[in-house]
Amino acid sequence: CFGDLLGGHDEMRADRELRHPQAVGRRSVDVFRGALEVRHGAELRSLAGDFWQSGSPAGDDGPVRLLFVQRAPRHKRSFEDVDKLAAATLDPLVAQSDIMWQVVDDLEQRSILQQAAMFSSAEVVVGAVGAALAWLLLMRPGGQVLEWLPRDVPPSLYRCSELWNEDMLGMFGGLGRLSGVDHVCLRSEPGAAAAGDVERRWQGAKATVRDAYWRTTNLQVDAAKFDRWVREAVGRARRARVRE
Repeated sequence: CFGDLLGGHDEMRADRELRHPQAVGRRSVDVFRGALEVRHGAELRSLAGDFWQSGSPAGDDGPVRLLFVQRAPRHKRSFEDVDKLAAATLDPLVAQSDIMWQVVDDLEQRSILQQAAMFSSAEVVVGAVGAALAWLLLMRPGGQVLEWLPRDVPPSLYRCSELWNEDMLGMFGGLGRLSGVDHVCLRSEPGAAAAGDVERRWQGAKATVRDAYWRTTNLQVDAAKFDRWVREAVGRARRARVRE
């Protein structure tokens, strides 16, 4: 879809970047963003304004823009009780003028430019692990991404540290590193495990065939944990504005 802008590259992992100069780095990402802006910048801003129903650009003194990505039910890994999460956290933040938020549950039905406009104009993205989060590459530096994992996923199958910018060799942590976007992978179960606790819990446990199907599991996110991390991400996004 972006063949006339910039070709893809398979060397995007941090460990490979450290090994040889041919790997993709921040400069390659900046070139891609610059080419996209030259070719489609005006259209992207117009589409973003329509999506957020606001003419003000991200980065002003207004509410932080939060994009909630909900996978279609047939694809699994959908958030359960979205209304409950919204009522407990998102709606109160709206009432305090801290955020404006939109949920997108039909991403695959949108045009490429519409998808790019949503993510490039968002300051906080909340979503389940999945291909949609790759769009974080277009977010402004200082953006915040909360990647949620279903419950009880063995760390041997998917590393999820629950620490900011800790999973830089992972798919989305790595993209965050390249794009200057802060990323955290979070487990849906209550509480935050201390460093090493998750690994110790699963140490010696043998992964079963059933464990391999975690990607077909919906997310039952603990409401208190959701509230804590969303509020933290919104605060970080607002502070990032000041640094700009």
